[in-house]
Amino acid sequence: MHVYRIADMNIAVKARYEKTYEYMSDFLTDSTDYELYIEPTDEMIRRENDLGEEIHGVPQTPYICEAVAVLRVICDYIIDKGGFFLHCSCLRYKGEAVIFTAPSGTGKSTHAALWRRHFGDEVEMINDDKPLVREKDGRFVIYGTPWNGKHGIGSNISAPIKAIVFLSQAPENTAKPLDPFGALSLLLQQTVLPTNKEQMSTLLDMLGRLLESVPTYSLGCTISDEAVTTIHDMIYKQ
Repeated sequence: MHVYRIADMNIAVKARYEKTYEYMSDFLTDSTDYELYIEPTDEMIRRENDLGEEIHGVPQTPYICEAVAVLRVICDYIIDKGGFFLHCSCLRYKGEAVIFTAPSGTGKSTHAALWRRHFGDEVEMINDDKPLVREKDGRFVIYGTPWNGKHGIGSNISAPIKAIVFLSQAPENTAKPLDPFGALSLLLQQTVLPTNKEQMSTLLDMLGRLLESVPTYSLGCTISDEAVTTIHDMIYKQ
C-alpha cells in the first residue's frame, strides 16, 4: 500500500500491479494517514478494460486499467468533498489556471502546446487530460493528477482557475464569452456524472457556483499563434 497526495487529499492505494505505483509515483507522500483507501478488484479492472476496448478497439494494459479504476473511485468520492473531475488540458499562467476543454480529438493538447511555445517559461502544464477541481476558500482550484494523458504532460501543482475555454476547430480564430447556461451544458459533457441523485445535485450546485465566479469562453480556432493571442486577449484584456 502507498499513500498519495492528490487534490489536497491523502489517498491510500493497494495495487495489484507494481507499474500502477510507478504510474502514480509523482504524487507519492511519506504520510501514513489517509482519508480514502482504494483496493481495485479484478471486476473493477475488467470493467475498465472492457470500456477501453470498446473505445479504442484493442485490449488495454492491465496496470492502466487499474490506475483508471482508482481514478473512478476518486471521482465519486471527491464530489462530497467539494470537487469534481474535469476532462481538459490546463496550464498555469501568471499564477492562475487557464482551462481548455472539448470532446476528445478536438485539439486541447495541441492548443495548450501552442501556449507553451508562445509564452515559454511563463507557462507550466498542470495536467493534459484528467485533472481534478475543488472549491477552496471561496475559489475554484484545479489540481494536477497522475492521469495526465497519453503524452504524460503535467505536474504535481495547482492553481486557482482564471478562465475556462471551450474549443472547437474552425477555419479562422474567433472567441466570445459564453453565458452560464450554455457553459453548464458543455461542462456536464466533460465530467463524470454520478448516478446518486444527491451527488448529482451537489455537482450541479458546484458547477453553478463555478460559473458565477469564473468567466467562460468559446474559441473556434486554427493551429496557429493567432489562436493563442485571440483567446489570451479575450481573457486578459476584458
